[in-house]
Amino acid sequence: MIFSVEPRRGLAVILLLFVLVAGIYSVTTPAFEAPDEVWHMAFVQHLASGQGLPVSAPQTTALWRQQGVQSPLYYLAAAGLTAWVATFRESAVDQSDFPTLYARANPHAAIGQPDAVANRNYLIHHDTDRSGPGESWPWRGSILALHLVRFFSILLGALTIWATYQTLALIVGAQPALLGAALVAFIPQFVFISAAASNDNAINALAALVLWRVVHLVAAPVGQTTALRLKPFVILGILLGLALLTKLSSLGLVAVTGLALLIVAWRRRSGRTLIAGGLALAAPAVAISGWWFGRNWLLYRDPLAWNIWQANILLRVAQADWRTILGEMQSLERSFWGLFGWLNLPYPTWVYTALRGLEIVIGLGLLLALWQARAARRKPSAVAPNRPATFLPSLLPSFLLMLWLALLIFSWLRFMVIAPAAQGRYFFPAAPTLGLLLLMGLRGLHGRLGWLVASGLFLLSALTPFALIAPAYRPPPSIGAANLAALQVNLGEVFAIEGVAATSGQVQPGDVATVTVRWRALAPNARDYSIFIHLVSNDGLTVAQTDTMPGAGLLPTSQWTPGQTYTEAYQVHIPATTYTPDQAHWAVGLYDHATGQRLPVMLMVPGADSRVAADSLIFGEVALVPQAGAAPNAMDIAFLDHITLVGYSLSSRLLLPGEPLTVTLYWQARGPVASDYTTFVHLLGPPAPNPGGSLTQGSDWQTFGGHDGVPQPATRAWAAGDIITDTHTLAVSAQARPGVYQLEIGLYTQPDFDRLSLVSAPGAEGADRLLMGGLRVVSR
Repeated sequence: MIFSVEPRRGLAVILLLFVLVAGIYSVTTPAFEAPDEVWHMAFVQHLASGQGLPVSAPQTTALWRQQGVQSPLYYLAAAGLTAWVATFRESAVDQSDFPTLYARANPHAAIGQPDAVANRNYLIHHDTDRSGPGESWPWRGSILALHLVRFFSILLGALTIWATYQTLALIVGAQPALLGAALVAFIPQFVFISAAASNDNAINALAALVLWRVVHLVAAPVGQTTALRLKPFVILGILLGLALLTKLSSLGLVAVTGLALLIVAWRRRSGRTLIAGGLALAAPAVAISGWWFGRNWLLYRDPLAWNIWQANILLRVAQADWRTILGEMQSLERSFWGLFGWLNLPYPTWVYTALRGLEIVIGLGLLLALWQARAARRKPSAVAPNRPATFLPSLLPSFLLMLWLALLIFSWLRFMVIAPAAQGRYFFPAAPTLGLLLLMGLRGLHGRLGWLVASGLFLLSALTPFALIAPAYRPPPSIGAANLAALQVNLGEVFAIEGVAATSGQVQPGDVATVTVRWRALAPNARDYSIFIHLVSNDGLTVAQTDTMPGAGLLPTSQWTPGQTYTEAYQVHIPATTYTPDQAHWAVGLYDHATGQRLPVMLMVPGADSRVAADSLIFGEVALVPQAGAAPNAMDIAFLDHITLVGYSLSSRLLLPGEPLTVTLYWQARGPVASDYTTFVHLLGPPAPNPGGSLTQGSDWQTFGGHDGVPQPATRAWAAGDIITDTHTLAVSAQARPGVYQLEIGLYTQPDFDRLSLVSAPGAEGADRLLMGGLRVVSR
């Protein structure tokens, strides 16, 4: 790449390459397949449709969700852009179709699950207009608006890089600053976010501009006799006000700019500088952004609207401690370099291994650069002549950059305590600081190593859309159907099942079973149906299930043509808590995820060992056998404080209202237990009848019986390796209606009722209970 060129020309090349690669990301990434993009665009559409600024409420059902209380500058600019283009092509940028697109959210989307192989798409994508707005070229309506906003974001990303260069040039000089800007520009995740509709791009750009002007202010040579110029303070105030009107994470910039003002006043030994400069800085900042905080106070009694924000985001079940946060560092690391889609599209492991090696190199280089700087100040001859001397020629500007990064880290840690937020994009507002750290780490080892790394990052970023992103959103091809048991099953006169195969014989808790189905479209259809593959016990309880959109989420049924066939294999994970021994069978069908209504099923040509119910094809016989272990229903569910649930037993799984249920838990200590805990078993059921057998747990489920007790011996007396039997007998509430119920199991301390968290609970980080089912309440 660029090793020694005229700085302006080199910067132009970097910006051109960035815009080109980011443009490829923007057209390769399907609509709304970036974190929160659909909700950001909902805010834009709300403004573009003339509805004014959103007024939010706790647990809002509005399309913009939690984004409705975000500072509005990015959305106002994006809405203005789409409205301006609409004056030339009004019909093309008409966003009235946005609610229809929004309603196509994939109900089975594997958001934040990097190990997922299916349903990685947030949206159910339609190439054609056969059943609603299509997404293919030429773009129209909200899809065109999305791409316009994405291009606007790319320009903001380019502005971030430009400001990063300008900032670094003031600290380390023009040539090294080019490298620092390039290292930031070609971080794949930065390119990906820059090509998405997100207010992250506005705060990245404005924070970088603020830092540029801060460094310009404190690095300028001044003296007590130098005339005070207020223009730099006014410019800085304008940029700060714009940043405050963009995102709450900019609040730390107030501290950075305030400290910069103090530094300048101290260097000038001038109280007038402090007062006049402070007024020149604060006046435009308050004029630009103050109205927004005042509006928040009037609407929400909180100038930051943080109370409404928290009421509309996914919070942890329990606040995270340092161990939980440390356990999520890998996600932070990966999402800093590159974790695409909705944090569910990772690089191969070897790429992250190489990037971790780069982190180690940078870390060593930083230590070496700091040693060189210290040695150069003490004795300039101590630095080898073929090494760069130091990249800290001005300590104060560098300190201010580091302070900004430290404030971002502090605010991120506070957020991590209450919500899972291990995303590297939260640190891109510190792009100049990141560029300085990367530059120091690489140049500290060897002058040209940095350009080799920048070239490698560029190649990785350029290849990612073609090698990773685009293939992830293509539906997998239909697999061979030679080993399927032939039959003909009609589903609602619209689809047919022509063959099935499944794991039969014996399965154990923790196993993965495979079910293969051959589908055929019989008639045109406008709905996107979900597939259900359930393993159902002979008592009618759903033991395990996989619900999915066809084609790993990428082949919606509304896009099928009559006569089209598709054969797909589905993985069904048998929960570790599954009750054994038991007998079960497979049930397969289609349902409308919006209503829950299943398509009726009719058996046209029977196959071996198959039959139909009203709404599902039933086939196969499966024996659920226990795992080997010292306790019934052996398992390994680890809680904190060295406590593991290793098994359980039930007196019955068919329950009568008013009758007792005995649940026996088997605990084992992994080591010394620090506290005495009370254990609990609660019977949870839906507030409305749930006769269908689904194990889906809603947040509004109610308790229909329970028992809390102190195990004997007390938990602090447990010896490592011993199995403790803990029996709970509870009465099923007389108000329990027929349907499927679950058990809630856990431990807590008294008198504070502080529950003990699970060691690992993917998708429910910080969970302080184990849910397992199912049990059925039947009528007397």
